[in-house]
Amino acid sequence: MKSLRVYGKAPYGLVLLHGGPGARGSLAGAARELGRHRGVWEPLQTRHSIPELLEELHKQLAGASEPLTLAGHSWGAWLGILYASLFPQHVKHLVLISCPPLEDKFVPQILQRRLALLPPAEAAQYKHAQAVLEHHAAGNPQHALETLQSLTQQTDFFCPCNYDDRGLELDEQQYAAVWPQAAHLRSSGKLLAYARQLRCPVSLLHGAQDPHPVQGVLEPLQACGIQPQQIIVWEKCGHSPFAETYAHEDFYRFLQTA
Repeated sequence: MKSLRVYGKAPYGLVLLHGGPGARGSLAGAARELGRHRGVWEPLQTRHSIPELLEELHKQLAGASEPLTLAGHSWGAWLGILYASLFPQHVKHLVLISCPPLEDKFVPQILQRRLALLPPAEAAQYKHAQAVLEHHAAGNPQHALETLQSLTQQTDFFCPCNYDDRGLELDEQQYAAVWPQAAHLRSSGKLLAYARQLRCPVSLLHGAQDPHPVQGVLEPLQACGIQPQQIIVWEKCGHSPFAETYAHEDFYRFLQTA
C-alpha cells in the first residue's frame, strides 16, 4: 500500500493527518480540494503502536525541504501534537481540527452528546459497538467499527454537504491496537506533557456542534501556557468541518494559506 499520497504542485508545505485511529484516507477528499491551490501530502497511517506511527510519519515527511504545516483531524490532531513536540524543527504551524479532549474530565460529555442524538435502539447499538472495540466485549470488531462509523454520521454532523470519502479505509485492527495507547496517554497526563513542549504556533478549528467539546482542548492548552494563534469555532458545524455546509468554505480558505 502506498503510504503517502501527493496532491498539487511543489512545494509541499501542508500535511493532513487523518482521524481514527484506523480511518485511513478520511482526508483524501480534503487533500484533493486543497491540492487545487497548494502542494499537499496525505500520509496514511499503517502501524499499530504510537512509537511506530511516529517513526512512520517521520519517514514519510523526510523529503520535506522546509518546515511544514501539520493539520490533524480528530486522532490526527493528537498525532500532530506528538510529532510537533518531538520534531520541532520540522513543524512551523500545528492546526488542530476537531481535536478530542486533552483531559479525561471532558470525555463523558462526548458519549452523552452522541447518545442524546440517537433513538434508543441505535443508542444501544452505539454503546455495544464501543464496548466491543474498547472493552473487548463479545462481538465482531470490524462490524463494531462500521457501526460506529455509520452512527456517528448521525451524531457528528450538523448539516453535511457533499464530500468525497471514497478514499476511506476502515482498519479495526489499528483502532483496537492504537486507541488504548492513545487513551492512556491522555489519562496519564503524558499527552499534555507533550503539548507543553510545543514550540510552533497552534491554531484550533472546531465545530460548536461537535460532540467533542472545544473547551476540552482550549482549557488544557491554556493551562499549559499555550494560547492558540487562531481559534475558529463554527456555530453550525459538527466534527468534520470539511464536510459541513456552513463551514467547509472557511475551512478550505484557512488551510490554503496556513
